Amino acid sequence: MPSEGSAELKVAGLTPILAAIAGSLVWAMHFGVVYATTAIICARGQAERLLLGWPVLPVLVLVATGVALAAIGSIALSAHRRLPSDLSGEEGEDDPLFMVWLSLAIALLSGLAILWEGIPVLLLRPCG
Repeated sequence: MPSEGSAELKVAGLTPILAAIAGSLVWAMHFGVVYATTAIICARGQAERLLLGWPVLPVLVLVATGVALAAIGSIALSAHRRLPSDLSGEEGEDDPLFMVWLSLAIALLSGLAILWEGIPVLLLRPCG
């Protein structure tokens, strides 16, 4: 139990942590959707099927990548908007500015990972 003069450990809840890992969660969902879609389409031999005049797999992967990047952009913009207002801190957080920067950094890194997953569909043959 903390003494009178020591700093007391407070927990503000999961909100700062969820905000920090939101980018990673979007990346993980994108990863799962892309690889599951690719596996299903390739296993069923549907890679040459057309959707809107384009091969189905690249269209689906590009749509999933666009949606994921839009979500990452929203997370990064939200974190960026919180930068000036969080300088004073919230009750129970030791360094809220750190959590905002962490959210922004993870979102941008996750966006890079999403692009890294989406680019090969433009360069390689699906199911090749």
